[in-house]
Amino acid sequence: MTADTRAHDSAALTRFELFLVAAVATVLITRAYLAATGYPQIGSGTLHIAHVLWGGLLMAAALVAVAITEGTRVRVLSALAGGIGFGLFVDEIGKFVTKDVDYFFQPAIAMIYVVFVLFYLVAREAITRAGPPDERRLAIGADAVTDLALGQLDDVRRRSVLAVLDGVRDPRFGAMSAALREALLTQDVPKTSLGSRVVRARNTAARHAESVLGHRMVRRIVLVLFVVQAATTVASVALALVTVNDDAADNLSDTLVQVSSAVSGALAVLGVWFLWRGPYLRALRLLRASVIVNLLVTQVFLFDQEQLGALTGFAVAALMLACLQIAIRIEEDFSPTTAPDTA
Repeated sequence: MTADTRAHDSAALTRFELFLVAAVATVLITRAYLAATGYPQIGSGTLHIAHVLWGGLLMAAALVAVAITEGTRVRVLSALAGGIGFGLFVDEIGKFVTKDVDYFFQPAIAMIYVVFVLFYLVAREAITRAGPPDERRLAIGADAVTDLALGQLDDVRRRSVLAVLDGVRDPRFGAMSAALREALLTQDVPKTSLGSRVVRARNTAARHAESVLGHRMVRRIVLVLFVVQAATTVASVALALVTVNDDAADNLSDTLVQVSSAVSGALAVLGVWFLWRGPYLRALRLLRASVIVNLLVTQVFLFDQEQLGALTGFAVAALMLACLQIAIRIEEDFSPTTAPDTA
């Protein structure tokens, strides 16, 4: 059996996603709660206990727990606590970057969005990039042996780690890899544990989401949305050619939204063109590029302008990207050639 050299630490990916989801949910819940209660303050007189302090305490607790305790269980709980703490911390970013300590600083939501996007891109790339180095694979195996000693390793996690160790290729690490495999197989382990239940819940949710988003009707709806976007872009360009708007040039944010929207729209137009003329895979990749421009550029300025009102557009774009990712994977699986389509 050929080892999958692309295997990565699925538990690490799940812990990171737990951290990020907890942080995003904390920001949204905190802002909703403060708005609903009239922005109450904890303290009296000259004292004001800002929620950034509770965030710092939670992040410190998570760091200390990881520093003094071994095992996967504490990592899962620390990811959750650290995510909540970071959400409370970053929610007050407006106070940190303004002289008058302004929580309502308008670009704050856009800055929070950029922080989360960068976290996601960097961390996910570090975890899932094709073929982690052999040293990293051995470290994952050693962590699993630690879990085994603590009674925190289950069969789901063990099989995942064994797949990671199968990817070790450097002959210098052959003996160490074999020793780790032997140690992991020395005793029976339970079927599931806290860590694997979190991983399983994440994988189950991902499978259900993929099943729904990969449905043919959903994919057709997404493609119709792109056709509408392409038509809107063409109409907007035509209108811009016959209309002079001096006010738009006065607002840099508006100008950047218009430019990024034009780039995203142009990619959508090309994608729709290839939907009709082919090749289909190139069309899907162009449409994916259109959504990525929207998420990484346009949405930043929309959050600046509309604050949390931009969440609806973000959610729609994220769902469209997920649908396209699934469609592209399906097309690549059935493609007669594995060579990338240079769109």
